Amino acid sequence: MNRHGRYAKLTGILAAIAIMVWASVAAAASPDEVVKERTHAVATVLAMPDSPERTERLADTIDASLDFAFLASLALGRHWEERSDEERDEFMELLRTLLQNNYEDRITGREIDDDYTVDFQESRTRDDRAFVPAQIDYDERSESVVYRLYQSDEEWRIYDLIVDDISLEETYRDGYVPIIEDHGWEELIRRMQERVDQLEE
Repeated sequence: MNRHGRYAKLTGILAAIAIMVWASVAAAASPDEVVKERTHAVATVLAMPDSPERTERLADTIDASLDFAFLASLALGRHWEERSDEERDEFMELLRTLLQNNYEDRITGREIDDDYTVDFQESRTRDDRAFVPAQIDYDERSESVVYRLYQSDEEWRIYDLIVDDISLEETYRDGYVPIIEDHGWEELIRRMQERVDQLEE
């Protein structure tokens, strides 16, 4: 199985919690505190029964939490720099929708510490980057993950996740850049929109 296939199979509570915990909090917060605080904040929303209100709150949480622009700039490189503000906004909205639709219904009603546990380990910091390892146990499974953060204006922001030695940054770079280079930016957007439409049916 290739790298994309292995990553795609990491479903359930691991992916749902891990992908949607990115955020910045108070400037005084350490990388460990950022990850812990946002994990529990998002888990509270995800534990709610499925409803339009929960979906709306989850969308707002994702928008407020994930630094889509920073992740996209790392993954897409010059292709991101060449985009207009409108193109960037469209890409980030589609990406947020894909993440939400992919993982929202997999954990409806699950409770942290009851249905799954997250064991955070000590962070490692190097200049303006930090790494927070964690172990997520659920459904008799255990997965090791690493949250990647960067510091901006004295705030720590989570921007990437490593699972099975594969990061979101690498996944988007390997999956999206070839489409852009072979078929153009418009084709990438078309494929992303098509996938969104399929998930929302």
